[in-house]
This record gives sequence, structure tokens and C-alpha cells, in this order.
Amino acid sequence: WEWVGGRGASTVAEWGLVCGDRYKVGLVQSAFFAGCMVGAGVFGHLSDSFLGRKGALTAVCVLNAVFGLLTSLSPTFWVYALLRLLTGFSTGGVGLCAFVLATEPVGPSKRGIAGMSTFYFFSSGIALLSGIAYLFRSWRLLYVITSLPSILFLAAVLPFISESPRWYLVRRRVAEATGVLREIARSNGRQLPDGVALMLDDDNEAEGKRTPEELPPGGTLVDVVRSPVTRVRLVLTVLINFLCSVVYYGLSLNVVNLRTNLYLSVLLNAVAEMPAFGLKAALLDRFGRRPLGVGTMWLSGAFCVVGSLVGGGDAWGAKVVRMG
Repeated sequence: WEWVGGRGASTVAEWGLVCGDRYKVGLVQSAFFAGCMVGAGVFGHLSDSFLGRKGALTAVCVLNAVFGLLTSLSPTFWVYALLRLLTGFSTGGVGLCAFVLATEPVGPSKRGIAGMSTFYFFSSGIALLSGIAYLFRSWRLLYVITSLPSILFLAAVLPFISESPRWYLVRRRVAEATGVLREIARSNGRQLPDGVALMLDDDNEAEGKRTPEELPPGGTLVDVVRSPVTRVRLVLTVLINFLCSVVYYGLSLNVVNLRTNLYLSVLLNAVAEMPAFGLKAALLDRFGRRPLGVGTMWLSGAFCVVGSLVGGGDAWGAKVVRMG
């Protein structure tokens, strides 16, 4: 085999992942997402417990940077696959912890807009990645470069982010929660209403006087599935997220099979998502989550059906449908 860009251009070229070893390309992707699934559960629990949202986000950023840099040094395919699994483990917690930390301090009236706004950074990152990958054609160098944002975030952004006041209150750390609320009010040119701190202190004092027998038991997953209402909601939420992930990442990862420029296709995919975020943020309060969720899933299904009917030779026609 003669490889465009040399044997160091990609993992496929370096380790000859063709013919009988072609399955290893998909295996690495599956390992990454398996790590994401486990990491989301682990760091979701840790962010709710003793680490907090900011502590958990710090941990996953450190792990993401370390595993990403180690991936660039992989001596064999199986070491590479293991490190992709571990990178997925940390990545699964990044989005979860960052989303909660960004939206939890926001009031209910603006929380939908704030939540949808976070997705612009996800799509912008993918768009930026296509340009970086175009400029740097070595897969090892690409892993080094994509590890740098975690390091920069740890050094330049995270020190200036406050912990979630809601998490402080749940942990009965009223003084810290009040301090964060005051800082939020000050940054918005407002003042914390009189009596809020006193009410929080009174509630905390009353809670502290309760005996262990009077305190409500800690919640577990069993409590979620015990009630028919929460059980049905949990099952439906899991299934909907599973189906959406299959469609979204299936189309995104399948972009290599379109006979178009790979870098341009990834860029267009990322840019095509952005109008939907603003549109959904504007309509969220008016129509609610369920109608918008159902409506967008119907639209996605319709575009997928149309895409399957586009002729195999019309690569750009398929691309336009995928963008829809």
C-alpha cells in the first residue's frame, strides 16, 4: 500500500487497518463511545456528591488532557484503542458537568436559552477541528493539539468560574451559596434581595437540628424506578437519547463515505446545526420541550428517508439532505 501523506498521516496507514483489520477502525470508535457512556454515569454521580460540578469538571479536563497526550504516543493499535476508551471515559463527563454548571445558576425564565446556547460551542469546536485537521495531517500531532483546549481551560477559565450555588445549598454550605448568589447579582448590576441570606441560614439551622431519623433518606436509582411515572419517563428519555445519538453520530461518522471533501463536509455539518439552536431557544418557552422534541424528530426522520432515496451518484444532494 502507498498512503497519501505517508504512513504517519492516519492510524489506518500507520497500522495497516485494511482488509482483515478494517474492523478495528470501527472498534476504536465504539470503544470511545463506550467510555463516554460509563464516564457520564460516574462523573454525573461525583458531580452530585462530594466533588461538585466544578470539581468534577476539573477532574475530567485533567484526565482528558492526559489521555489525549498519551494517545499521541501510542506505540501499538491496542494501546491506542485503550487510550481512546479512557479518553471517552473523561469526555463523557465533560459535556455533562459543563452543561449543568453553565445552566444551574440561571433562573428558570432564561435557563432554556442558556442551555441551548452551550451547544454553539460544541458545533464551533467541530467546525474548528475540520480546519485544524486540514492544516496538520499527522494524527499524532492532531491529538496533541486537541488536548491543548483542556489545558487552557484549566489554566485560564476554570479559576474564574464559581461552583453551583444549588450544589452548595444541597450540601448545606449556605455561606458559599450566598457568596456566589451575591457575585451573580453584582455582575448583573443587581442586589440580592433583603432577607434571602437570613432565610437560607434559618433553613440550614432548622435542617441541622433534625435528628438522623428525621432526615429524609438519600435517593438512589431504585427510587426513580419505583414510581410508575418516573419509571416511564426514565425509559422514554433513555430510548429517545439512544435513538437521537444513533442518528446524529451515525450520520456524522458516515461522512467519510460521501464522495466529497472530508474537511468541507465536516465543516458544513457543524455549521448546519447552528441555526437550529437559536430557533429552538426562541421557541422553547412558547411551545415547550415536548412539542419541539417530537417535531424535530419527525423532521429528522423525514430527511433521513429522503436521504435514502437520493441517488448514489449525487453526493452533494445527499449532503444537502444530511444538513437538513
